[in-house]
Amino acid sequence: MISSLTGFGRASFTDESGRINVELKSVNNRFLQIDLHLPYGYNWLDGMIRQQVSTRISRGKVYLHLEIVDYNPNQEIIINRPLLSKLISLREEIARESGQTLPLEFDGMLALPGVMKVDSKQIDNDAMWQRIQPVLAEALEQFASSREREGSNLADDMRQRSTSLKETLSKIEKLLPEFKQQFISRFTERISELAGKAGFDEARLGTEIAIWTDRSDVSEEITRLNSHLKELDNVLGSDKPVGRRLDFLVQELNREANTLSSKISDVAISQLAIDIKCEIEKIREQAQNIE
Repeated sequence: MISSLTGFGRASFTDESGRINVELKSVNNRFLQIDLHLPYGYNWLDGMIRQQVSTRISRGKVYLHLEIVDYNPNQEIIINRPLLSKLISLREEIARESGQTLPLEFDGMLALPGVMKVDSKQIDNDAMWQRIQPVLAEALEQFASSREREGSNLADDMRQRSTSLKETLSKIEKLLPEFKQQFISRFTERISELAGKAGFDEARLGTEIAIWTDRSDVSEEITRLNSHLKELDNVLGSDKPVGRRLDFLVQELNREANTLSSKISDVAISQLAIDIKCEIEKIREQAQNIE
């Protein structure tokens, strides 16, 4: 199923040992980039979490926040006393210099980075990972589901635009015979006017008309556009990551649309060609959101 590059997932678990929360969110990115926020003392989880995340996600910038509340009775509160003393001294110094009484909020000072940390002794890494892994897996499942729901909406939108493009190409094909006939008539009249009384070789005129008609022929571009749109429909039905494939298809659609537009001088067909390029641009914007 098509997945979006944006998603959100959350899971938590609480038992007598503590509480574990995992939250994931992602934004667009060409490659997989995982930004982990781990509690103090749990950096050993980095490799295992990245490995599990990368098995479910191939593209996007992923933010993962792990929160662990430990009910371990052996927890130890570690205070950075030298830093705390310096902060208190600084408060007193500023109070003397300013002549004002500065309130001292002890809990606020403890919340400052580097002043206090809680350390749990004798952590069994394997046992802790066994508690964290199912929570991470559940959060990843919710994350993947949210991506798939958004991806399904994006795919439906692109399918509708693909259908609209096919209809527009069909309109152009119906206008082409009349355009060719008008082109030949205008070309012949112009050459006759320029030749004047000097006359001209009708065989040579026929050759020139054939050459210029061929240069303005867009049947190949229409065929390739229809082929790319058929491939687009196939890609949107895939159950694998298709974002890079979609990028390539959009580039090819753009190239053929630009060639078609440059070949045609008819007002009605040119307007339809502009409509085609606008629809392709909208598909491109949506494709950038696909994993």
